[in-house]
Amino acid sequence: MLRIWDELDRVENLFLELLDDPYKKDVLLYLICYCQLVRRWGDYEVGLESLMSCAEKPYKLIPGSWQDILLELGILYVKDKNGKVYTGKDILTLQSPKDMKVGISPEYREDFYKFYAKLLKYWSVLSSKKTFGGVSTPEGSAHLLALTFNEKLFREAGYYARLLSMRFPREKLFFDALALLSEFYATKPRDTQRLKRAIVLLRELPPVYYAVNTEKLRKDSERLLKDLKKGRLNYIKIEFIRDGKRRGGLLRRLWNFIRSLGGRRWSSTSSETDYYSFIELFLRKPRKQMTPS
Repeated sequence: MLRIWDELDRVENLFLELLDDPYKKDVLLYLICYCQLVRRWGDYEVGLESLMSCAEKPYKLIPGSWQDILLELGILYVKDKNGKVYTGKDILTLQSPKDMKVGISPEYREDFYKFYAKLLKYWSVLSSKKTFGGVSTPEGSAHLLALTFNEKLFREAGYYARLLSMRFPREKLFFDALALLSEFYATKPRDTQRLKRAIVLLRELPPVYYAVNTEKLRKDSERLLKDLKKGRLNYIKIEFIRDGKRRGGLLRRLWNFIRSLGGRRWSSTSSETDYYSFIELFLRKPRKQMTPS
């Protein structure tokens, strides 16, 4: 694990790992289903068999045994009918889920619904139609980063952008700009110097970069800076450009010429905003009062 991720908690780290391999996103179903069962039963300890049934409904098989998955997640514990608690590698010694209950580490109970909402945002990003097939490329990574930013997962977006900046040095300018924007929102008190530096970098980019509307992103960032001086904070959304909405223009032809000479690599491959979130759908039901275990 890179040191750049050391300050993130276990679940945030897991999300960054899954951004590199969204096909493994199914492990999140265990956490999402756990939260659903907690809301349904009003207790932080739920039946392990119910959890497994819930998690495996959407897919016939989640790779790995339930013991391996709980160990990998690292924030759930198992309790037997006698009250003995199993955590870490001890979970691997368990044979059957019968009469077992599952609970979550205390730190995730403090703001449980915020934690649940974050998990749903993770699932939304990782389930994007544009996620699969190109995440190891700058364009695929840029799309995932933009979706993460748009879900207001600014801490994760900042760390991911810094990682991509190292992974794809030819795209460093672009990823550094998004890192600075993410870090501006993630840190408190908010540092306007980060925002100003992001604007400077965005001015050096073409109007469209890997299907991201960088020109609008720059203008929105400049507007944000002006609003901050008036005491107003707004949240920027990263938008994508569709082929049918692109204009030729002198500027685009100029950047195509630069690219043909071996300049900064970029792409105008079509991309559509399939950013979506089903958080409201899951949180519509009234919350039950939960009893601490």
